[in-house]
Amino acid sequence: MKSILHQTLDRTGTDSVKWDGLERWFHLKSDVLPLWVADIDVRTAPAISEALTARAATGEFGYTLFSRDAQRAVSDWYSRRHDVKFDPNHVLFSSGVVPGLTHIVEALTEEGDGVVIQSPVYPPFHELVTGLKRELLDAPLIQVNGRYEMDFDALEAAMRQAKLFLLCSPHNPVGRVWTESELARVIELARRHDVIIVADEIHADLTYPSQQHVAIGKLDEQVITVSAPSKAFNIAGLFASYIICPDDAWRKRIIQVQNKHHVLPTPFANTAIIAAYTDPRAERWLDQLTAELEEQAQYVVGRFRESMPYLTCFMPEASYLLWIDFEALGLEPDARKKWLQDDVRIFLSPGTPFGESGRTFERLNFGTRRALVDEALERLIRQGDGNEQRAGNAFV
Repeated sequence: MKSILHQTLDRTGTDSVKWDGLERWFHLKSDVLPLWVADIDVRTAPAISEALTARAATGEFGYTLFSRDAQRAVSDWYSRRHDVKFDPNHVLFSSGVVPGLTHIVEALTEEGDGVVIQSPVYPPFHELVTGLKRELLDAPLIQVNGRYEMDFDALEAAMRQAKLFLLCSPHNPVGRVWTESELARVIELARRHDVIIVADEIHADLTYPSQQHVAIGKLDEQVITVSAPSKAFNIAGLFASYIICPDDAWRKRIIQVQNKHHVLPTPFANTAIIAAYTDPRAERWLDQLTAELEEQAQYVVGRFRESMPYLTCFMPEASYLLWIDFEALGLEPDARKKWLQDDVRIFLSPGTPFGESGRTFERLNFGTRRALVDEALERLIRQGDGNEQRAGNAFV
């Protein structure tokens, strides 16, 4: 079957945040390679494009309710792919995972309540908590034998002061797919300290074939899950996300907050969710994509370890994001950013917004064709070879 990931797709001139945003927001020239924001350079599954084309042909685009068919599609998808059964009526529409998380925190906590995160983690986790004037409680992940793990002592200490816990599963940016035993321990601590668990599972359907994502809702019916087909099928621009909330009282409070913020889907959001989660062709497309992403991850990590061994990178278990420690360069974050943009000519996501422990890190998006990945790696290697003394021989 023809490769999904390695197709040629020119996204410049399409108002792409990833590509055109470099010039518009950062005033960078077109020779800088964008390996930052979390979307991939592929066309979505043909089954989704066909469904959207048919919907557009109706010519009817009025105010739209969240489709019952879309709710059932989400429920059936979780049952089929993740062995979790829940009532379709427990599925609420959300215009995005971040808005969904924000509305949940607003609905179920008060100003001053503690909300736990595990840094380094997706920057909006930090921002939405502080923006809502809740107390940010961090239980940082720890590095053990070359991979990140949860620090359960720190997590319990934070939960003693908390009302709610934001879990990133799989984790962005470190790429961990949490095991059932890890998640079971999270649930045990949350129950002990009466903490609400809210799980962001947006990268779950990009878990690699060699791994197994465990939906935390399978282990605890009270968990709230926020997700979307957007990462898996590369349709983030359609703003088609959802919240799964089995608790009736919590769901009512979330709906009240959503109504205050006028949350409604577009007709295309309904169509995309239904096509992604019900068309067998889309599911086969996704299976192929996850296999290609795992192969690409192995390739990229192998290139780093072979040609840039003093840059520590962590093999992801899902998705297309690589977390890289540039500490060996000895550069402060602003200087490292300037070096990457001006000398290497690549644009990465800086680590500091992910938390203080990300200060020496950059996040690289390898979800693009191999030729572009190779060019980015060659630029890093060449610039490293020219800066061996400054980098402490970080590149060999």
